[in-house]
Amino acid sequence: MADALSATLPDSALPGRTPAGLKFRLWVMMFLQYFVQGAYLPVLTVYLDTGLGFGPEQLGYVGAAIAVGSLVAPFFVGQLVDRHFATDRVLAAFHLGCGALMLVLYMLTSFWPILVVATLYSALYVPTTMLTNSLSFWHLRDREREFPAVRLWGTVGFIVPAFFIEMVLLRGMGGETLDKARGVILLVSGIGSLAMAAYCLLLPHTPPVKKKHSDFAPKKVFELLRLVDFRVLVLVSFVVAIAHQYFFVWNSPFLQAMLRRGGIERALEQQIAAIGQIFEVAVMAVLGLMLRRLGFKRTLLIGAAAYAVRCLVLGTAASWDGPFPAVMTLVGVGQALHGVCFGCFLAVAFIYVDRVAPVDIRGSVQNLYGVVVISLGLSLGALVSGKVGAAFTSDSPAAGLRSRMGIEYTVGITTEEERTSEGRVTRHRDWPGIWFSGAVIAAVAVGWLAISFPRDPPPANVYDDGTNQKPRA
Repeated sequence: MADALSATLPDSALPGRTPAGLKFRLWVMMFLQYFVQGAYLPVLTVYLDTGLGFGPEQLGYVGAAIAVGSLVAPFFVGQLVDRHFATDRVLAAFHLGCGALMLVLYMLTSFWPILVVATLYSALYVPTTMLTNSLSFWHLRDREREFPAVRLWGTVGFIVPAFFIEMVLLRGMGGETLDKARGVILLVSGIGSLAMAAYCLLLPHTPPVKKKHSDFAPKKVFELLRLVDFRVLVLVSFVVAIAHQYFFVWNSPFLQAMLRRGGIERALEQQIAAIGQIFEVAVMAVLGLMLRRLGFKRTLLIGAAAYAVRCLVLGTAASWDGPFPAVMTLVGVGQALHGVCFGCFLAVAFIYVDRVAPVDIRGSVQNLYGVVVISLGLSLGALVSGKVGAAFTSDSPAAGLRSRMGIEYTVGITTEEERTSEGRVTRHRDWPGIWFSGAVIAAVAVGWLAISFPRDPPPANVYDDGTNQKPRA
């Protein structure tokens, strides 16, 4: 009986520290998981914008597509790993499909086929983010201290393709040749997913939890919403996710516009964006200490506030007619704030979710939270960014939103000749308007969190049967 029980309990129920060999396997898993995303996410919209000629709203639709496909995650994927199949095998199958779909995307150039395939891709990739988290939490014995170091290697994996792609694959290119060649980001991502699928077969076995009675996991998941802290976090995270995706939709076209202001045509956008992930490494390295010293609420507030400050910094950089090196330094500060945004809010939120979730439904809880953050929130964020970007993009300065509001000055408006499906057109884009609008969205999350999040969660309380104490209202 004791052996049967121990087979269903996670390694996290064991005392002491996680063995070094096991942690190394989790490090490699996180590296590959985020290498796949780091290859395309920082510069996907600039490829669609200048390489394929998509308009602002089309950029928003594709951004929504790469998030919206995981709506079934908490009910379908969570059930797979909580009740039926080992997490490591589900990860292998999903990444195999991700690799195949990304190779298809690499060959497509039209809007509607890309939109459909991107949606299918997200249905497979987005759940793997939560599954790698839950697999790590299952095997780490001191999750709050050890998970930040494991997740740090995901950040390293996100950074590496930026330098490989731009310094090796796109080296020496510029102009329209570079715009079209950026599609190689999809090829690199697809190969990375196939490598991850093979590696998942070497991960530690992570079986579903077997219980004598059969609770329907989603029912227990929704019971967690009785916790005031969890309910507030879910709602605030939805707003943060909008701000998060807003940044990723517009950051690479903004970086390209700023580089062109200084006469630089070569591929540097992905490397500049990597500043954020480099600072994320530093934040993740001290995240455990921050949680112990500041607690969950104050750490989350720092992360949410960083989203608003980042938009203000980038909007100021776009408005500043100063020396080009000084302007790009300010742009770099805005990129660096990504590390604070992600580390202090999103990473901490996943740790919080793991703490309050009963052990046998952690996969479902992680996926429910992931749907709110990664699917619904990011999808809406992409759509909002497309609408806002379209409002601040026009064929002439007089047709822009700033002029229609009676504001005459044109500081921060860039003029670019771009290729579209209808030929080459001139676009005027109001970057201060775009970024200051994003700051307003993030400010809503900061205020909501400060007022409504009442306290830090209680310590995890795991019993011999592998379940947590029932949530209190």
